Amino acid sequence: MKRAAAALVSLLGCVSGGEPAALPEPDRALFEALAEPVLLARCASLACHGTERRRLRLFAPERLREDPRRSHLLEPLTASEHQRNYHSARAFAEGAPSASQSLLIAKPLGLAGHLGGAVFTTAEDPECDALLRWLRSGALP
Repeated sequence: MKRAAAALVSLLGCVSGGEPAALPEPDRALFEALAEPVLLARCASLACHGTERRRLRLFAPERLREDPRRSHLLEPLTASEHQRNYHSARAFAEGAPSASQSLLIAKPLGLAGHLGGAVFTTAEDPECDALLRWLRSGALP
């Protein structure tokens, strides 16, 4: 009985008002133009988010690829890899009241636990601003 109650509480924590929390839908084209290049340059190394072991998992040329035979090859990302990067990044905005309070911004600013430490010194950093502009293209203020 206790296990069932714990499972129910766990499931209820994932919903709001009985409905699953909706993920924000920032612009896909803006992601590939603004946000994805920042994430790939600053976060996609094999020691960071270029690994299957991280929640924010990023595919990148010469790094992690969907097809392991293509890892470490300097080839453009596939459409599927772009799509998976988009979905992985937008999941880090789930439940955030604003773009600046999302984990995609708070972690690299050192405002939330991040094994990689602070990546940006301020939100005004041009690369951080690119991530914020992308997030704000969705439903986040």
